[in-house]
Formats: sequence, structure tokens, C-alpha cells
Amino acid sequence: MSGIEEYLDELLRRSRADARTTWRLLEEAGDHLYATAAELEAGGLSRVEAEAEALRRFGPAADVARASSVQSARALLGELVRAGVYLAGWGLAAIGASGLVVLVMNVLFGRAFVGAFALLAEHHPVAETADDAVVLRVLAGIVGAVLLVVHRVARPRATRPAVLPDGVVDVLGAAAFAGGTAVLAAAAIDQASQHGVQGVGFPLSGALVALPAAAYFGVRTARALLA
Repeated sequence: MSGIEEYLDELLRRSRADARTTWRLLEEAGDHLYATAAELEAGGLSRVEAEAEALRRFGPAADVARASSVQSARALLGELVRAGVYLAGWGLAAIGASGLVVLVMNVLFGRAFVGAFALLAEHHPVAETADDAVVLRVLAGIVGAVLLVVHRVARPRATRPAVLPDGVVDVLGAAAFAGGTAVLAAAAIDQASQHGVQGVGFPLSGALVALPAAAYFGVRTARALLA
């Protein structure tokens, strides 16, 4: 085994970075070391001397692995922040869309269909609850749209491979929206069984938006896994 091969093995043992970063590190380090050794050998050094000099110039494996691990940790943190902004943006945008659904329900079925929700009716007038469900949700949707724009604009321009596995953000989105659909649908059914149709629109409006969002992220998850 050559000195460069032993060095790459040591890099692999010492690396604490994610798999993609480690693979990229080994690939780039190997290319650089072999190219440098070839140049030195062409300049008159023996192969052993050329590899030793190439390794000396490249630096100790411990230092290189440590720097790669720090880079990987920073990249992971950045991707987690971006994923949080993305999912929060989608969640708030869905709330905003449910506000528009509430607006339609208020017009078609009257404010009591939304505003007489049992958990709120004891503390807030029906009309106020119905109107707030529109205004506050739409405001949340505007914030969500802003977050999605920020996420889009702030995309990293580097070609460095992602740290998070493909599809993990979509899986989280699908799970969150599917769970939201189930909880809101259960609340709507419970409201209907105990109080009739009045107030059903409050949770139902959310479920009607969460369901297609869950389907969208489910499709994205399937595509990521198949790819």
C-alpha cells in the first residue's frame, strides 16, 4: 500500500463528517495528492519521495479531517435553518389559505358555521370569532409567503453536495400536514357530533387545506426516494 493510500485510509478513519462530505473529501484529496506526486516524480524524485513530499504539503490527516468535520457541521446547521424556514413558511401559508376558505364559508353558510366552534364560543362572540379566523389566518399566510420568498432568495449558490439526505424535508412536511389533517378532521367530527354543523367550519377549513398539502409533500417524498 502506498503512502497516499495509507493517508486516505487515515482520513476515512478520522473523519466525523457526514458520508457525502467524507466521500467528497477523499475524492478531492486523492486527486490532489496523486497529481502532486506525479508532478514531483516527473521533476526527478522517486515515487516514494514524491508521495512523501505531496503528503507533507497537504498537511496532517488529523487537521484535514477536523477542518472537514467543522465544515460539515456548519453546512448541516445551515441546512437545518433553511429547512425550518421552508416548513414554517409552508405551514403559515397553509394557515393563510385556510383563512380564505373560512371567508368563503362565512359567505356561503353564515358566520355561525365557523364562529360557533365549541372551544372558542364561550369566550368570543360568534361573529368576532368568524371574522378573526379570516383576518388572523390571512396575516399568518402573508408571513408564510415572506418566509418562502426569503428561503428562495437565500438559496446557497455553491455546488457542494447537501448534508441532509434527499427527501428528509419532504418527509417532515408530509408527516406534519398529514398529522394536521387527522387532528383537524377529528376536531370537526367531534364538533359535529356534539353541536351539529355550527362551528364545524373552524377546524374543517384547516383540514381542507392540510390534506392537499400533505398529498403534495407525499408526492415530493416519493419522487425523492425513487430518484
